[in-house]
Order: sequence, then structure tokens, then C-alpha cells
Amino acid sequence: MSKSIKLSDQQYKIIRALWELGEGSAKEVQQHVAELGLAHTTVGTILTRLEQKGALTSQTRGRQRIFKAIVNEENVQQTMVSSLVSTLFKGNAADLLAHLVRENDFSDTDLKDIRTLLDDHKKPEDE
Repeated sequence: MSKSIKLSDQQYKIIRALWELGEGSAKEVQQHVAELGLAHTTVGTILTRLEQKGALTSQTRGRQRIFKAIVNEENVQQTMVSSLVSTLFKGNAADLLAHLVRENDFSDTDLKDIRTLLDDHKKPEDE
């Protein structure tokens, strides 16, 4: 699915739990994200809102609603990073990259991997 879905931090953590679980009830997701300190009813509300956004699907099994993500992690990350670049860096991805380099301690291996990615990303007209 290639739908653009913007998620809050909390929503992202909850959908990430579903990616890890495969599927789950509000109670199962709540247990998976226990560090958030949310009641399973709150998690259920967030799951329902995510379903309304088109990020999840659900079905009733017995007395429980079981949720499953229908958006993939890569698409959600792409949408969220694009939104971040647009909002905080006025659409300039190079400014985001410069910020990350300035604010983080990268190992030599990380820097080598980043250079390789940048070299591989060069377009023919750049050469």
C-alpha cells in the first residue's frame, strides 16, 4: 500500500508494535508497548483511529477486535521523514543531513557506510 499516513509519536509506537506482533488485540498491543503507560482502552481508541486513517484493518474474533497494519513501515517512515524535512528544514533534505552529522557521533564505519550511500546515490549528470 502506498498511502501517505502521518502519525504521532504514540501512534507510530503502537503501529510498530503491530508490525512486530503481526496482529493483535488492544490488550496485546498495550502489553507490547507497556513503557508508554497507556490503559488498554486508550490503546484501543488509538487503534480505532489508526483504522479510520486507513493504516489498519480489524476483524472480530470472539469478543476481541484483532488489528493488523495495512501500511508498511518503509512508507510510514518516508511520509514522516518528508513531513519532518518540510516542517523543520523548509523542504531542504541536505539541511536535515547536515543537522544529523553535526548533532550525532558517528563511528568511522557509520561514516564509511554513509559515504557509500551518497556515492551510490549520485545521478549520472552529477558525474
